[in-house]
Amino acid sequence: MFTHLHYVPILKWKQGEYQALSRLTNTVKDRLTPLIEIPPIGFDFETGRDRETIDDHLGDFGRRLKAKWHSRFCLVDTQYIRQATRTVDGRHFIEKVFEDARIEKCHAIPVVGLSNDSQSLAATAMVVRTDRRGVALRLTLPDFDRSNLAAEIGRVLTSLGVGYADTDLIIDQGASTFRPTSAFVRMMLALVGMIPMFNRWRTFTIVGTSYPDTISRLESPFPKLIPRQEWITYRALVNQLGSGTRIPTFGDYAVAHPDPVELDMRIVKPFAKLRYTIDESWHIGKGATVRTHGFGQYQSLCKQLMAQPYFDGRGYSAGDDYIADCAAGTVPTGNLTTWVWVSTNRHLTKVVSDLAIFHGLSGTVE
Repeated sequence: MFTHLHYVPILKWKQGEYQALSRLTNTVKDRLTPLIEIPPIGFDFETGRDRETIDDHLGDFGRRLKAKWHSRFCLVDTQYIRQATRTVDGRHFIEKVFEDARIEKCHAIPVVGLSNDSQSLAATAMVVRTDRRGVALRLTLPDFDRSNLAAEIGRVLTSLGVGYADTDLIIDQGASTFRPTSAFVRMMLALVGMIPMFNRWRTFTIVGTSYPDTISRLESPFPKLIPRQEWITYRALVNQLGSGTRIPTFGDYAVAHPDPVELDMRIVKPFAKLRYTIDESWHIGKGATVRTHGFGQYQSLCKQLMAQPYFDGRGYSAGDDYIADCAAGTVPTGNLTTWVWVSTNRHLTKVVSDLAIFHGLSGTVE
């Protein structure tokens, strides 16, 4: 159970993201509950088939969740795995995901949507009965076009054997422009008005992001500032709510676009980029392709960032520490995964502090 004082980031369960989680301070960890998305199995561009079996793909999910997040609560969404997928022993893959977490004594809560088929809902219902932690229902904007949203929600909850008080409600706005702000706020108020039994849900979270799908189309000069429109809009929404109205929990996609990306690394030439979350924007530093110019260019990107008045300095987060050390040349310049954990760790720490300040709590996150 958490309130609007909490934070729900949506994170792909990849190395950069789970390293970012594990390196947060305990104070920051206490103020957030991640929604973990298990990534797609992946495609082998040479063979033209899935890269691995579902058993191999899930692998040591439970052990890794235990190592990186211990027994703290988390939400786990499996939407990027084909619903008909079965493990080698014939079980629905959802059963394996949560069995692995259960064996490691992790507190994982399944996430479902209105498009889940009957078999995936049956597998989830089994998890709910076994773990007795309830479920999370993730609604997307297209769901609000359904002819009878309340009936659809009731159908899913009934099939899972849960009520509103056992369910974490998430409205996922996905990638949106959030502009004009006032119009977007009015739309969100209208959508909230369509939710049945609004005050009875266990928790209520609104997530979304304005982070671009690619940085490559941004024009020079760099560094560049990109507004965090989802954060700006959330504050405007809260300020529009009447006295006594339930305040939503804030969530976002950290420093990533919602869509999973499947790249053919034989062709793609990634470039160096440094993402750094500040009060209402992301600082984006961009270099040249790393294949040609290497990762050493991150040292100059870090020095460039540290020269800005909004760099919070060593000690703010593990990500900030690494940036300062990289600029000084005392740590390796790493690889692409390194800079995912650095930017994500900084973002999570910053948002927890932002929320604390906005809602009138102490902004200290050490």
